[in-house]
Amino acid sequence: MLYYEVKISAENQEQADKILNSLLGKRLVTGGQFIKQPARFLWKGKVQDMNYVFIATYTTDKHKEAVMEDVRKTSAEEVPMMTFTLPDDINQELRDWIDETLA
Repeated sequence: MLYYEVKISAENQEQADKILNSLLGKRLVTGGQFIKQPARFLWKGKVQDMNYVFIATYTTDKHKEAVMEDVRKTSAEEVPMMTFTLPDDINQELRDWIDETLA
């Protein structure tokens, strides 16, 4: 089984809560940390400043496509940013917790 560290973008805390609650309700991710930070993007040719929220979580290859589909439906963003990173290695206790949580 493959384990992913996942980051998901949200325009604000309300959107981050909505996205994470939807994913948790479907048991597609283990939970999430909210990382709030100022951000600056090029969007449609203009520089946009905003206070952004990223959700950091874990999932498995079994749920990857469902996570992407759910975020696309739940997010208010025209282009929700999702990254799925394969860690070089994760400890056995974390693997066990992910397996148990997403079973």
